[in-house]
Amino acid sequence: MFRKITNRSLLIIFTVLAALVVFIFIYDRQKGDRTFKSELFIVDSAAVTSITIYPKGNGTDVLKLIKSGGKGWEISHMNKRYPADSGIMQRILQVLAHVLPERVAGTDRSNWKDYEITDSLGTRVVVEQGQKVAADFRVGKISFSQDRSPQNYGGRQNMSAKSHIRVAGDERVYVVDGFLSMMFADNPSQYRSRVIFRLDKSLVTKLTFIYPGDSSFVLSRSGSKWSVNNAPADSAETEKYLNSVATTMGNEFAGENDLIPVFNYTLKVEGNNMSPVEVHGAINPGMKKYYVKSDYNSSATFGSSAPNLFNQIFPSGKRFTP
Repeated sequence: MFRKITNRSLLIIFTVLAALVVFIFIYDRQKGDRTFKSELFIVDSAAVTSITIYPKGNGTDVLKLIKSGGKGWEISHMNKRYPADSGIMQRILQVLAHVLPERVAGTDRSNWKDYEITDSLGTRVVVEQGQKVAADFRVGKISFSQDRSPQNYGGRQNMSAKSHIRVAGDERVYVVDGFLSMMFADNPSQYRSRVIFRLDKSLVTKLTFIYPGDSSFVLSRSGSKWSVNNAPADSAETEKYLNSVATTMGNEFAGENDLIPVFNYTLKVEGNNMSPVEVHGAINPGMKKYYVKSDYNSSATFGSSAPNLFNQIFPSGKRFTP
């Protein structure tokens, strides 16, 4: 019987089988496309006008990041507004524009709790471009794994972070690369500028330190020589100080209920081709807290129980005496 099968018949059978294989391949791929999105949402970083972050558990203390004109951003939280750090906002927008799913971690709501993506455990984020909602999602658990790729130089193992995300209208939980879950917090301090002041030390010609009592002093420069209260200053210590305050950052913002005393410490920085900068300090001995604020970042007052930042900005005049 099989001897009667001609070459033409074999060719027809082979063609039919090949067509069937192609059909199954295309069908499976389309089926996969329906269950695994190539894009979760599309965000144009230049068009985003606001990002609303809802606290876990559907709390009422909603935090909103609002584009305030140009490249500036503001934080709105509990009827208060603060300027947002432009660098932080730029990183957030870049991340939102490149969120891509790597795989599906869970297919329905039975997995939501495992990945901390329920309404009570996940943080909801809504991204708007004008009147259009560009993205509405919840972020949850972060997972860490070691990259065991043989391409790693010296056999070193790098840690890889993955975030879990659920998009509105889709019950599936997706895995995306990076610290997306840590990027969106309902604490406004995460988005605020921590810069107290910046200066170009090459432009500085005079630093006036006004302290309580008779401990005030002046550092001034004439040419390349520095003096403290008109006497020669220790050039190495002066250089070290200028380097330490060229970009001064604060780690802790003062609490809303802190009892901040009078700011009776002042540093005034003056120089060539620069606007004067004033930095103010205060000490609450009862609370053992130190406070710093400046007109460079006038919206922020920094407070800490550690004196390091305060002492960095307001040193003793004896430090500069040879």
